[in-house]
Parts: sequence; structure tokens; C-alpha cells
Amino acid sequence: MTASRQARHVVTEEPLRPPLEQAVLRWTLRRQLKLVAISSLVLPTTYLVLELPKHIINHALAAGGPQMDLFELKLDQVSLLVLLCAGYLGAIALNGTIKYHANVAQGRISERIVRRLRIAVVRTQARSQARADDPALTAVAISECEPIGYFAGSMLSVPILQGGTLAASLAFLLMQDAVMALAAVAMLPVQLAILPRLQLRINASVLKRVHATRSFSAALSRASELPAPSLAMTNRARLQQIRALEAIRLQINEQKARLKSLFNFTSNLTPFFFFTIGGYLVIQGHLSVGALVAALAAYKEINPSLRELFEFAQAWSDARARFDEVGRVIRPEG
Repeated sequence: MTASRQARHVVTEEPLRPPLEQAVLRWTLRRQLKLVAISSLVLPTTYLVLELPKHIINHALAAGGPQMDLFELKLDQVSLLVLLCAGYLGAIALNGTIKYHANVAQGRISERIVRRLRIAVVRTQARSQARADDPALTAVAISECEPIGYFAGSMLSVPILQGGTLAASLAFLLMQDAVMALAAVAMLPVQLAILPRLQLRINASVLKRVHATRSFSAALSRASELPAPSLAMTNRARLQQIRALEAIRLQINEQKARLKSLFNFTSNLTPFFFFTIGGYLVIQGHLSVGALVAALAAYKEINPSLRELFEFAQAWSDARARFDEVGRVIRPEG
């Protein structure tokens, strides 16, 4: 390719502009739709994984051996137990296989976005030889593109997969008992009121860390070009940057620990409500033991889904901030 053709190719390259969500869909729409289709298949298998244990306990293992009609077949307890357990195993295997393919597709989308952003960095260097050794470009190409790519791969799949799992689990609980469903989401308003505010503070600290790390990287790259008298002053400045960066990182660790502890505490309160309310309903004969066990199993799906959604919100906010920073470094104002 000649120099003139290279120049035309660079000029016609689509500029990097916010918003992040529009850019991700423009670059990976076909792959995103495929990932959405794969992720949606998880929902029916998730419901089966929740439903089958209830029938195993209430029918195959119940005292007195009540029969259960299955496809108009009369089965004894042993046959019914084997058949239901086989169905449960098949549902677990199918659910895991679908999630595996969804994760693979998500990883491919992530790497495609990272490659796209890094190519933009390389072309920025090609357009401006004066910025070829700019440490900001190096930091962007190495560290700041990967979190953006991670979010891009999960932008549609996580809300569908985890939100769908949450919705399926809550629907299952509603079919068992409305009170149990309310107990499952009793702490959700508290989490939604407090945790996002803590997350915003973490995101602000992460952005400060990005700027501090970039400044420290730039100081290290310029140190070899300075004379000896200036180098001594620069070393003192770098030590101050190291201490400032350490303080920011300690602050982030403390904020994350506070957020994680609060989330774990509020999440662990829900089984307390299950055992208290559900146990009372079982004693009063309004709820079967199998339904209570199934409700606990459903909450085992709800809690990770909530955690994934909170982490997704964190990654979303972080990726938007990083994408804006990448845009400013690659195409600075003026």
C-alpha cells in the first residue's frame, strides 16, 4: 500500500466518538444479536433446574410414595426418582453448555472491541509522529482498552442472562408462594438505595487512579531525558506521585470492601426470612417442604444474579469513563 493510499485510509477511518453504547452496537451488532439469542436459551433451563428438585422431594421421596403421572405413565417411586434425577442432570448439563457458548461469544466481542481501540491508537501514532512516543498512548493501548472490551462483551448478554435468571427465579417463587417471593426481594430496596451511591464513589476514585497512573508513567518516561540536577527534583516528585497513587489505591480497596460487606450482609438476611417465614408456613401446612427447598434453591440463583447486575453497573460506569478518556487521548481537543 502506497503512502497516499495509507493517508486516504487514515482520513476515512471512522472517528471515535461517544456514546460508548452506540459505538459498541455499531461495531459488533451482528455478534451482539447472536449472543442475545444464545443467552435467552438459558431461561427455560434455569426454570427446569428450579422446578425438578421440588418434584423429587414432594413425589419421589415423599412418605407414603404418592404416584405421579408422567406422560400418562404410572411410575413407582424408584422409577420416578431415576427419571426426575436424570431430567435434573440433563437440565444442569444443558444450562452449563449454553452458558459456555455465551461466554465464548462474549469473549470474542470483547477482543474485537479491544482490537478496534488499539488500532485507533496505532493510527493516531501514524498520523502524528510527534505523539509516537507519548506515554498516554501507551497507557491507553495497554491497560485502558481491556475494561472497555469487557463491558462491550457483556453489554446486552448480562442484562438478558442475569436479569432473565432473576425474573425466572422470582416467577418461580411467586408460583410457590407470594409471601416467599416478597421475602426474596425484601432487602432489594435497601440495596438499590445504598449500593449505587457507594459505587459512584468507587468510580470517582478509579478515575483519579487512572489519571495518577498516567501521570506517573509520563514522569518515568521523561526521566532519562533530564540532566542530573533536574533528575534529583524529579525523583522527589515521583516519590510524591507514588505515595499519592498508594493513597488512592488504599481508598479504592476500602470502598470496595465496604460495598462488598454491605452487599453480603443484606444478601444473607434473605435466608433468615426464608427460614422464619417459610418454616412457619410449613408448620401451618400452607407450604410443602419441597416448595421451601425449591425456594432456597431459587434464591441461590437470585443472589448471584443480583451480584452480577451490580458488577455490571460498576463495569458500565467505569467503561464509559475510560472510553471518554480514550477519546480525549486519541483525538485531543483542537
